[in-house]
Amino acid sequence: MKKFLIQATLLILLIAVVLLLYVSGEKNKGIDLPFLPSRAKFANLQINDNLLKVELADTPTKRSKGLGGRTSLAKEEGMLFIFPRADKYPFWMKGLSFPLDFVWIKDLQVVDILQNIKPPVPGEMDSSLPIYSSKVEIDKVLEVSAGTVDRLHIKVGDTISVIPL
Repeated sequence: MKKFLIQATLLILLIAVVLLLYVSGEKNKGIDLPFLPSRAKFANLQINDNLLKVELADTPTKRSKGLGGRTSLAKEEGMLFIFPRADKYPFWMKGLSFPLDFVWIKDLQVVDILQNIKPPVPGEMDSSLPIYSSKVEIDKVLEVSAGTVDRLHIKVGDTISVIPL
């Protein structure tokens, strides 16, 4: 009986520690525990005179999932991928069912743009999906619905600001 009480106490303690890490990670942008769901983080992104609500993909897990599995993206929304250092990061359209515009950003300035990138055809093999990357190193990528770059007149050289919510 004593052994059971010790095991039960240790199990409860372990669960409490995991929950504490999860809660502190969410509040402090700290620990990303892949086995627990994490709440989406949002910010406003200002580009030119336009304001977009963007979901932040600021952890490896969130960047890996991206917009995959979603069926649409609202007109004034997007996803902002934030990387720890500047590099040429590859992107693909796996799991997407709608076209996107990619806005490649370095140091809060638009450095490259890809427009109207089509989603894969149903049944297309992952190995045949095209890989997209910017011409120069970047530290952020903004993904928005196709047509947004034209609609908002986004061009290379524009600056952005990210405003936390």
